[in-house]
Amino acid sequence: MKKTLLTVALKWGALLGVALAACELVKMAARDINYDADAVFSILLLIVIILFVYAGIKEYRDDLTDGYIRFPKAFGVGALTVVVAFVVVFVYMLIHYQYIDKNGLERLNQQNTELFYTKLEKDTVSDEMVKLYLHKTDSIMLSTCVVMFEQNMIDTSCADWTRQRVDQMLPAYNDRVSLGFRTDSAGCTYAGFEAYAQHQFLDVYQNLLANDNTEDNCYQSLSMLVNNARSNMEQISLKDEAFKMQQSKIPHYTSILPVALSYAFSVLLYGLFLSIFVALYLTKKREEKPEEGTENINEQEK
Repeated sequence: MKKTLLTVALKWGALLGVALAACELVKMAARDINYDADAVFSILLLIVIILFVYAGIKEYRDDLTDGYIRFPKAFGVGALTVVVAFVVVFVYMLIHYQYIDKNGLERLNQQNTELFYTKLEKDTVSDEMVKLYLHKTDSIMLSTCVVMFEQNMIDTSCADWTRQRVDQMLPAYNDRVSLGFRTDSAGCTYAGFEAYAQHQFLDVYQNLLANDNTEDNCYQSLSMLVNNARSNMEQISLKDEAFKMQQSKIPHYTSILPVALSYAFSVLLYGLFLSIFVALYLTKKREEKPEEGTENINEQEK
């Protein structure tokens, strides 16, 4: 078959697509290895694309243009090679998820969920989420107080004093957390906010009662109330609350078509980008020969 731009691009594009499909199979086989190999496979993807695009442009340059090629033509060969690979990879990924990795969609959805949840730990806590957390902690403190009174865990003679102290604690605690969490780097993220808020809760309690008699029965009852409330507050996970509110943002695949298209499209983008540099590297212009008259004049001058 006579070589043309199309045949060269079809040849190396098809080989590139097959190589990328093989990489995907190796990646699937290595999934059970207890090692995060995503970075390795990303580098391997780039190397494979570069090698096959290089081979395609070089063959076209050496066999069809006498060893010379300009950048536009070189990039065109590389781009056409990548387009062919895009089609091959897209078809393969459809087959891959349909017949080879039948649980692939479920696994991808699970990975997306886990990545989103992990990323949430580093996100900055919003003011709305802080208000939600404080509303929950206030409710816990007040409900714990009611339960302890109902179960006679607090003496009735301490009722007014206890309620007064609770009414003083909660506003002070809310103001401290609302205004101070952004100035504390550990308290700005979901991972550190709850520990920060609980520390402030105890600090407000200790400052409020610093001058009270620690031997007083009412003081002891309030101390028990604070400890019980704090234990209940530990059950609050602001990160889980944020996850529930934002989980609609997590990509969820129900069809293999967008998954296959997404992967193939990433190959296309990477391939076109890398083709620019490969084409620049392989570009080789013809040396312009001097005209006969000019050559004679130069010889006479010598």
